[in-house]
Amino acid sequence: MTRLTSFMACLGAMLAVCGAVEAQAPSATGSRFYCDERELGHWFYCSRPAPEEEEGAPADPTETPTELTSREEQLERARAYVQEIEEARLIAAFNPTPENVLYYQQLQYDMTERSAMFTDRWRRNTWSDASLDYTTERPMAQYARHEWLDQRSDEMAGELEDLSDRYGLFYFYRSDCPYCQRFSPVLRAFADRFGVEVRAISVDGGPMPAFPDARPDTGQFSRLLQGRQAVVPAVLLLDVETDTPHWITFGLISGQELAERIFVTMTREPGEDF
Repeated sequence: MTRLTSFMACLGAMLAVCGAVEAQAPSATGSRFYCDERELGHWFYCSRPAPEEEEGAPADPTETPTELTSREEQLERARAYVQEIEEARLIAAFNPTPENVLYYQQLQYDMTERSAMFTDRWRRNTWSDASLDYTTERPMAQYARHEWLDQRSDEMAGELEDLSDRYGLFYFYRSDCPYCQRFSPVLRAFADRFGVEVRAISVDGGPMPAFPDARPDTGQFSRLLQGRQAVVPAVLLLDVETDTPHWITFGLISGQELAERIFVTMTREPGEDF
């Protein structure tokens, strides 16, 4: 009984000490000396951190919406989707952990699927609406392309036959220019075929066999250039009815290209031929 009495007395003393220590320890709000005067904060158990509020799972930007009721909602979802992909790419590149790279790959695959759907919708709309099909104006199939080119050539020949009724050509060259010597017979052949007048002007005053009646430049080239770079051979198409100049080429081109440029300048408004 003596040992039991001693044990109980010791236990009582220990509990009394523990109670005293607990009374001296900082409470949930901290003691004045331990916490308030030292401003230690919750890292020293002077104040309890506020419990984190549970947030609902963020909306998955890759989820395909079943209903989008407004243009604004569609734009909001699309922008969030693009931002998510870009942020995932940056994170995966900066910290290429297996999880980060995998997530970006998953987003890329989802984007590929959406792109495939977009492409399929696009082509089906084109098939079903001729106003959206550019090949009705410029065929792509080889045999259809040949037919288009044949029709284009016939139209070009017909228009160029009347070239001399309204237009004339100015030709600027240098006698020491090898490209001019190559191009002059090409221009001569074009002029003879379509009966158009060519006024040849020698920038350096020298002759050109294909144009024996050439005149020396007296400043016409510089005035017509209006600040453009002076390059020869140069051909200018002049509309004599409106007195409007159209530069056709600076440099050597083929006879076919020369005819194409003059034809387009004569008959097509900007943007009409595309």
